[in-house]
Amino acid sequence: MKERMKWIDVARGVSIVLVVMGHAGNDVINHYLGWFRMPLFFLVSGLLFKEVAAEAYGKWAWKRIKFFMIPYAAYGVTIALLVAVRLRDPLSIPQDLLLLAYGGTVLGGWYGVFWFITCLLAVHLLMGYLSRFSLKKAAAAVAVCYAAAHAISMTPAREWDIPWNIDVALMAIVFFFLGYAGKKMIPDLLEQGSAFFPALMVWFIAAGLNIGGLWTLRIDMKYKIYDQPVLDLLVPVACVLVVLHLCYWFSRYRAANVFAFLGTVTIAIMYLHVPVNIVLQYGIGLTYGTLVFTAVGVLIPLGIAWLMSQSRPLSYLYLGPNGFGGKTKPPKQQQAPVGG
Repeated sequence: MKERMKWIDVARGVSIVLVVMGHAGNDVINHYLGWFRMPLFFLVSGLLFKEVAAEAYGKWAWKRIKFFMIPYAAYGVTIALLVAVRLRDPLSIPQDLLLLAYGGTVLGGWYGVFWFITCLLAVHLLMGYLSRFSLKKAAAAVAVCYAAAHAISMTPAREWDIPWNIDVALMAIVFFFLGYAGKKMIPDLLEQGSAFFPALMVWFIAAGLNIGGLWTLRIDMKYKIYDQPVLDLLVPVACVLVVLHLCYWFSRYRAANVFAFLGTVTIAIMYLHVPVNIVLQYGIGLTYGTLVFTAVGVLIPLGIAWLMSQSRPLSYLYLGPNGFGGKTKPPKQQQAPVGG
């Protein structure tokens, strides 16, 4: 695997581990991970995004919809059945399926991560349309999206349950676009290492001010909590640059292969880490902390994904066209990472 490609897969693997860790219930960890874990996913997705010709947009969009929504439906129906068994209430199935069709912030618990998939799909469709224009025009449109996202977040509109969390795409596309527009500049920055210490300083200052109680920065993309327009971009980008530098340097070592592999199977981990832990904690009654939650949330879905990969229909439904670990293809054939 080429080093340039490997660090991206390492970043994916780190991202999915951080997502699982953030759902373990530790408010302090979740607060600080909230600054950058979703921006990291969207930016890395943008790094791999290719422009879409205007005449090809319709066919491409349909493929994107199937790519994201077939696993969404497969995992949704499967989890709805498990919930019905757990509750001993078959009537919960149609209720849950209706909620899944609506998506977004109305989903929680077993389905808490599903919002990310539909939001990422909306970002792909919007960026696919914008990519036909020059970077300057696309950047202007993305700037309008950023302003609109904050107009929503800083008004009562934040409380609206918009289907599929499509309104969050207005914020997410900013980080996605930074990856898309910086696919040449970002690797150069990582190779030079010149942005690491300035970015680290921004992160430390922000964390220090938060810990000291001088001000509070909270970012939660699912619930549209981003109400400091300058810092909502500056701090996440600084944190993401630090993480990408570390992934780039770490990718030179053999131990990084573990995270690089995890970066190729994010879809199963994303969908299953919450249900698996719910079953263990509330079904069986096990008690454990953040580290065990994270390990369980990564390893058990990984095993389930491998089992599903042994069946072509199951692999197609639950793992997508790339299958198990199928994202180790050349960059031009890669699909975007999945996460929440």
